[in-house]
Amino acid sequence: MLLALGSGLLALVLLGFGAWHWYTAPAGEAQAVELADAELPSRFTDATVLAVGEATHGTAEFREAWTLVALKSADKGFTTIALEDNAGSVSQVDAWLQGGPGTAEQAAQRMGFALNRTEQSAAMLTRLREWNAKHPKDPVRLYGLDIQRAGEDRDLALAWLRSTDPAAAAKLAPALARITRDTAWEQDRATAAEPAAKQLAEAVERVAAGRTDDATLRARLSARALVQGMQRGAQGIGSYDRDRALHQNLRFLVEERARVGGKHTLLLAHNGHVDRAGVASMAAGSKLGVWNAKTWGQDYRVIGTQSHRTRLDDDGSDFSFDVSSPSRGIFTGTRIGFLDLAEATPVNRRVLGRRQPMASAGSSFAAYQAWIPFLHEVQLVPAEAWDALVHVEDSHPTVPLGQ
Repeated sequence: MLLALGSGLLALVLLGFGAWHWYTAPAGEAQAVELADAELPSRFTDATVLAVGEATHGTAEFREAWTLVALKSADKGFTTIALEDNAGSVSQVDAWLQGGPGTAEQAAQRMGFALNRTEQSAAMLTRLREWNAKHPKDPVRLYGLDIQRAGEDRDLALAWLRSTDPAAAAKLAPALARITRDTAWEQDRATAAEPAAKQLAEAVERVAAGRTDDATLRARLSARALVQGMQRGAQGIGSYDRDRALHQNLRFLVEERARVGGKHTLLLAHNGHVDRAGVASMAAGSKLGVWNAKTWGQDYRVIGTQSHRTRLDDDGSDFSFDVSSPSRGIFTGTRIGFLDLAEATPVNRRVLGRRQPMASAGSSFAAYQAWIPFLHEVQLVPAEAWDALVHVEDSHPTVPLGQ
């Protein structure tokens, strides 16, 4: 009996190993091209919103992919870039993009989120400013969608109100003074500050009536984000639907930019926010990409990203792990490979239609997460989540500015 039991257990182990090997082994046939050499398909460049994800925050090659797609799409009319970062903070960054003083590194340091204050962000800003210098009549503009830096949002919206209605700004300023960057993280303070935030947003909307200039748009966006940030804090960080707020801000931005001729928007955010199936993140709640797909249908296109040997930086620490997706076989021979899934061969279409593991890590990231697969990867069907896929075989961490 013991011998039979041992043989049975061994058979089960071998069967499981064989199944796992089949599940994760490279499959398909090499078809992808280097993203740097790729031509974006017309169904992407005709979209109202084109999103590019990043499987992990803090990975250099994903930021390089953002830069490459931003430049390729700018040539096709995507002069609005919406970024997963704070509305008020990103407006300060855009001031440099439009020709303001200082260096790209100094501009990148103004990003709201530490994960965006990197050499890779500075490099992207440099390339976009160069593009703007060649296209002064229709420059690329950068906007933040997020709601997590209340102080910057308050400052931008209130400064605009001072320039347009000084009396209203003076009346609201004392109550708004209690709001800081960290107010939204303390439920009692956020609850107390929410009425003042709403009053500021109402005043901005009243004065903004009939205006379509960019400064007004940014004030309105920051005022909205401020209210959402206070509501998030008042309801509790874990219970507030952040992705729905991101979608509301994106939809507002798309509609307002369309009024001044900005027909196309590029969205840069984590895979878990942008995938149309809502499965590229383990976070609870609704997903931005699902909302986007409901709003714009086939006019919403998504480029997902994936890496095999993954490295990322989070708060100055370097982490690494491997995620073995069978679809990596399609990207054989590429550094940052690109495949339009609609152009996949029959063999590759079958691979991309299989459920498989893909890297997924946000910020903050802890060392133990690199050792536990379900804390740094998700299971999804690429053909359901993405319209195109970027794959990096060997990735590297981003470099925080100042290191």
